[in-house]
Amino acid sequence: MPRLSHTFDLAPVDHGVVVRSVAAAHAVARACGFDGRGWLITPDEATVGRWEERADRLGLVDRAVARSNRERRRAAAERLREGVEDPAEAEELAVEASTTALQLQSGHHLEPRSHYLVSELSPGGVPVEPVYERQGWTSTGLTVTSWDPEGTSALEFAMPDRVGGGAPPVTSGTAAHDAAAGTLAMTVEVRLPGRGAWLRSARGSLTIDTAAWYAALAGRTGPAPVRLTAAHALADIEADLSPAPREDGRWDVTATLRARGRGPLARPLVALAFWAVRGSYRREQRRAREGAEGVTVTSPREQLDRGARAWDRMARGAEEIPDLLHDVARGMAEAARRGA
Repeated sequence: MPRLSHTFDLAPVDHGVVVRSVAAAHAVARACGFDGRGWLITPDEATVGRWEERADRLGLVDRAVARSNRERRRAAAERLREGVEDPAEAEELAVEASTTALQLQSGHHLEPRSHYLVSELSPGGVPVEPVYERQGWTSTGLTVTSWDPEGTSALEFAMPDRVGGGAPPVTSGTAAHDAAAGTLAMTVEVRLPGRGAWLRSARGSLTIDTAAWYAALAGRTGPAPVRLTAAHALADIEADLSPAPREDGRWDVTATLRARGRGPLARPLVALAFWAVRGSYRREQRRAREGAEGVTVTSPREQLDRGARAWDRMARGAEEIPDLLHDVARGMAEAARRGA
């Protein structure tokens, strides 16, 4: 079975911080309120900006990117107000000017079988229905199947939303968090429309076991704490993350990817693909070392190291994340009271 692996040197995060952050995230969800049409009530821009500034300082978001996105939305909205004759351009601008919103469509907030819609809203507050909706990449439906912050909280999702019937969703799946066990499990199934359904379908799963993660750091052996699988008509893919402690207190986290072709024809094709990826990786590293003067080439290893540095930035401020989330919960609750 072809195999790729890479080991990251990462800053540690205390297990208690993870547990408190999850509990605070539940508090944020509970604090959400919805208006008479079911749309989520959000605080004013000043409050959101304060949260964004703290999140940027803690390495959770990039405030410069968020600011740039807002400026693009405003520019697109202004162009739409001025009038655009080309339908294709108008469609692109409508998507660019939209904002993501959450609507409670049925049931009571966080109760089993309550149903939500994640949609894109125009500057005027009207749901946007872009052309690519026909391919199913919009209007995600969320249905709560259980909600217990001390036990299991789970939901189902479908994209596009098909709670009212119609064609099967293009993408669907489940997500479940078991607070007692410290696990998060997700499944997803993709069925792209068009000919050759067997080639356009795939399924996958992701399991994150935080208890097993910290047990591994304490020296206990067992299955990899983070496991990902994907299945397609041509290949099966497995990936996992496993941590080990370093003498300096940091973590060595090894990421491993394996693939196996299905059938006598697919197996050599998958092996060839992995060989090509390895060759490309080495060529990019060589280009980065031998780059011409004035030409910047970022090697794959540098890109991985950049991701590790982003993790370290977040890990340094991890102790403050639960407090930020509780602040968000208080702000959401206050906005809900004002909007009631």
